[in-house]
Amino acid sequence: MDAVSKKSNELSAKRIILQNSFKEYNEKNGFSYEDWVKPPAGHFYEGYKKNLDEIDNQMSPPLQYQS
Repeated sequence: MDAVSKKSNELSAKRIILQNSFKEYNEKNGFSYEDWVKPPAGHFYEGYKKNLDEIDNQMSPPLQYQS
């Protein structure tokens, strides 16, 4: 397996673990749309969104346009 595939697999595994933690949190605490949209400092959703964005940006970096 090449380094790119290995890194992609690691990121996919992290994303799955993160998604499972989201599911478990919501099953235990219920989903709050208000907290999702504007999570209080230190809230689970704040950390979840941050970690998910980091993983997503590594898996598919933003496009850079040439002018």
